[in-house]
Amino acid sequence: MQINFYGKTVLITGATRGIGKEIASYMSEAGATLLLTGTKKDEIDALNAEKIENMRYFQCDFSDEQSTQAFLHDINKYRRIDICINNAGINIISKFIDSPFEDFHLMNTVNYYGPFRLLQTIGKKMIANNYGKVVNIASIWSVITRPERSAYTATKNALVGLTKTLSVEWARYNVLVNAVSPGFTLTELTERTNTKEQLAELESRIPAGRMCQPIEQARIVAFLCSDLNSYLTGQNIVVDGGYTNV
Repeated sequence: MQINFYGKTVLITGATRGIGKEIASYMSEAGATLLLTGTKKDEIDALNAEKIENMRYFQCDFSDEQSTQAFLHDINKYRRIDICINNAGINIISKFIDSPFEDFHLMNTVNYYGPFRLLQTIGKKMIANNYGKVVNIASIWSVITRPERSAYTATKNALVGLTKTLSVEWARYNVLVNAVSPGFTLTELTERTNTKEQLAELESRIPAGRMCQPIEQARIVAFLCSDLNSYLTGQNIVVDGGYTNV
């Protein structure tokens, strides 16, 4: 059985770059009707101007209440959303005792409150339709940690906790809820913010000997959202080439 999303409406947040963009591309090729978000209005306007079939972009910055409210209002107009992938997120690195509360609040607002509020809206539709797939994009820092990740780790653990609770709450409605926790992935941002030497040093600590390609993350997400997955729910799938087991 081949993965396909024909007839399915899929919402992906943070879909204009990185892993989110790769997931959107993969699911588009598999026939999905896509509702995608990004934070920059000019970029969203330009993407919508391309009039790509079965693809619509929304400007949504979960750190901004007005932007979030407007997006939730627009999404609520859809009678059916079959799949929701919460990918939007931010990370601010700092030592715990030096971390401003404002940074912690900001990361909670984007990484946890955003998915929480979105799923309250979409969950009602999935329950009414007796069908749904949800994938929350967490992080390897939801299962391990390192210095200067206190706030980020807390938000990703909260997201995994939400995943587990919704999985048992919504299973009777044929709604499966899982998390994917990516390890080090070679996105454009990763390449831009690290030298070749830094990338090589990082890869030497990954048992697989290389960083993950975004498409490899997208394939896992696609499986969880597809009809091939009819029973797996409440899991946090770590996709890291073995890094968290070292």
